[in-house]
Amino acid sequence: MKETVTYLPNLMLVLESENENRLLITRKPQKKSRQKFDPYSFFMSDVQFKKHRVFRETEDVIFYDISVDESNSSDLVVHTGAAISPPNDLVGAKQFYIHGCQDDYNRVVSGERQFELVNFDWKYPYHIVRLNVHSGALIIPKNTYHRSQSGEEGSIVINQAKRYEGFDSKLEFIPVSAAEVPELYKVLLHEKPVIHTLGE
Repeated sequence: MKETVTYLPNLMLVLESENENRLLITRKPQKKSRQKFDPYSFFMSDVQFKKHRVFRETEDVIFYDISVDESNSSDLVVHTGAAISPPNDLVGAKQFYIHGCQDDYNRVVSGERQFELVNFDWKYPYHIVRLNVHSGALIIPKNTYHRSQSGEEGSIVINQAKRYEGFDSKLEFIPVSAAEVPELYKVLLHEKPVIHTLGE
């Protein structure tokens, strides 16, 4: 398996490619440090992707395998413009979805979309992930606050979700305002987001 390492200020991104594209975020090791760097020591801070696989190409045609073995449900989410989902509340505070019985596998199939993620269990709880058709499926684990915004031309996303026992669509898609969740508001106010730009 090949690894590509790209440095950003004070961060190190380790991309593993083959059947899966995994993005690990950790502090860039100091040059003078003799301690061996273990990227897997920060597994809980991952932002992860399920990468597609090209299995056939003909003239002007590419066949992609976008299988997600974990998936037991799929839905298509269409933004016709620069939509924000969920939208801000009546006082302008950001709103988020958070699923208790579903993992999302969001794959852009047209346009561009940016996801904002907050997970209190991650080493770095606040992430902004920009996706296009080359990025693969962004995995959003259950109990992760998330919202998305499309580019000016809109976007289409297929969510090849994994739903757990007890899933109820009436309960899983209720927007939560950051103004009503003190811990979420604190993260948005004080944490600097880790910004991911892939597939460009």
